[in-house]
Amino acid sequence: MEGQRLIFRSGFRVDLEPFEVPPPGPGQVLLRVTRSQVSAGSELNGLRALDRSGPEAPGRPGGYTTVGRVLAVGPGVDGFKEGDRMLAFGNHASHVLVDLNDPLGWRSHPDRLPDGVSDEQACFAVLGDVALHGVRRAALQLDESVAVFGAGVVGQLTLQFVRLSGCYPIVSVDLVAARLEVARASGATHTVDASQGDSVAGVFAATGGAGAETVFHCSANPQLLQTTLEAAASRGTVVLTGSAPGTAEIGLQVELLRRELTIVGVYETGLFEPHAYWPWTRQRNRAACYRLIAGGGLRVDPLISHVAAPSEAQELYRAIAAGAGAAWMSVIFAWD
Repeated sequence: MEGQRLIFRSGFRVDLEPFEVPPPGPGQVLLRVTRSQVSAGSELNGLRALDRSGPEAPGRPGGYTTVGRVLAVGPGVDGFKEGDRMLAFGNHASHVLVDLNDPLGWRSHPDRLPDGVSDEQACFAVLGDVALHGVRRAALQLDESVAVFGAGVVGQLTLQFVRLSGCYPIVSVDLVAARLEVARASGATHTVDASQGDSVAGVFAATGGAGAETVFHCSANPQLLQTTLEAAASRGTVVLTGSAPGTAEIGLQVELLRRELTIVGVYETGLFEPHAYWPWTRQRNRAACYRLIAGGGLRVDPLISHVAAPSEAQELYRAIAAGAGAAWMSVIFAWD
């Protein structure tokens, strides 16, 4: 059986190529993919890394969020059967071989999908898990003031979880007016258009001159860390949810030390099994996402800008790389 998949290559090329679909072996499940979601920050980092490796760098598959139906199961598989809907870690492809023997339980995939959540909506459970973990790490309190820098998908999901946590005011900061409009629907009580003025001043104005008690960095730009520190209230917390690559230069005396700020990193390392001090595994976070989506508490449909054929991938990745504009938000490839 022949399938198709996206391959990242140097020169910022994304090709659609055929491949032979293997049958599932012991402990494996073959997934017929219907939808795969682009994680813009991670995937652009991967494409740019290939460019740095030189023109002879071998291509590699892109993506990691896939949803579909079980096509076949291998010997010894319990808990999944043919026809089940599943979210699984896998690259952008028409078919994904899911190995249930993975001893590390990487990202604690897969999940059987509940009713009431569409395939497109289910894709958001992965980035929703990232956003929810950042909110949990922040340990927010009712009526705590919050600013979220970056109104991409992770920023929008963070805004929604902050809203569900009962925070006020909730300030969304971005360079794109159209994304700030979506942020209002996601729960922002105030918005700051950083293309039109000083974002730090905007956050202070929205918080009565105090700064935000918690600031979320949901951007791929590492240099934004300095700005988020400046926007925080005294003894406030800055949470790095955006997985920004590289290094950042920050001020120590005035910004960090004198105001006694806390910087919290978010990456979900090793959260496969619950323990007494942190029961919130990735699987539990995703289960919360499914429940909230089905119940209407987490609204992800407005975050989908494209449901596109894989043949359009090259054009879409170039648009994403051009910057955060009104032209795209969440891009999902349809493999059916």
